[in-house]
Amino acid sequence: MTDGDAFHDRRPKTENRKPPMIYGIGVDLVKVARIERVLARYGDRFCARVFTEREIAYCRGKSWAAAGFAMRFAAKEAFSKALGVGLRKGGIRWREVEVIPNPLGKPEIFISGRAAQLCAENGITGMHLTLTDEDGRALAVVILEK
Repeated sequence: MTDGDAFHDRRPKTENRKPPMIYGIGVDLVKVARIERVLARYGDRFCARVFTEREIAYCRGKSWAAAGFAMRFAAKEAFSKALGVGLRKGGIRWREVEVIPNPLGKPEIFISGRAAQLCAENGITGMHLTLTDEDGRALAVVILEK
């Protein structure tokens, strides 16, 4: 690339720094009504199995609670796809992936347990997440860098 290229890397150069590479991309789409039905039927049991205490505290009682839980559900699925593992036997567990907004409202991923172990083993150094909901659907996109 030359200095005139639109995609020129303008970050400061260091001797040992390699530019990040995409390790994986994951996308998931969830019907909010599906999560609403599960919440109505299983309530706290479902929440305790899938979401962390911080996620539950963030979403519960809000007018958009079902959409909030649906976006977090989609984010967990998208994360597992980007990592290349499932959310079942041999993969990661639901509560090992937590989605909480930063002080400015941007959703961030926090990992623990096997999810953190697999990221460390695979050299994951960056995680990017975007969430949206529209027309009764929740969408999450996760990009993992190494």
